Amino acid sequence: MTGDPVLDEYIAGDSAIEEALREGWMKVTESPSYSNSDISNVMDQARRFIASASDRSEDAVEKTDTELVGLALELLLDGTTDQVSLVTNDIPLGEAAESLIPQYGLDDEQVTWLTGGKLADELDEDFVSEFD
Repeated sequence: MTGDPVLDEYIAGDSAIEEALREGWMKVTESPSYSNSDISNVMDQARRFIASASDRSEDAVEKTDTELVGLALELLLDGTTDQVSLVTNDIPLGEAAESLIPQYGLDDEQVTWLTGGKLADELDEDFVSEFD
């Protein structure tokens, strides 16, 4: 929603997304590589998993959800990272990532699913006030 001129009057300052991009702890990436059969396979498996878990047709599963699982696997397989954390409140998506990615020769500990609330709790545990 950032960048929509209609929203400009409601934005008090820099968005959290813009700040995260500027600070370098978040980046925009390309879509996962469909030419890698492992990536294509895990995305197809994720679509089926999410559809089954949410009792809807595979056509109703958002492409972005399957791409997140594919991108996580791609980053692990190509050595870009040795661990990924997927933050989403979408339970079928989180369960798909944790279930499917280790099937590609990776350890369970290399993929973590956190809900937004769990992430907030973990951040709160690590927070140290400048006045402490």
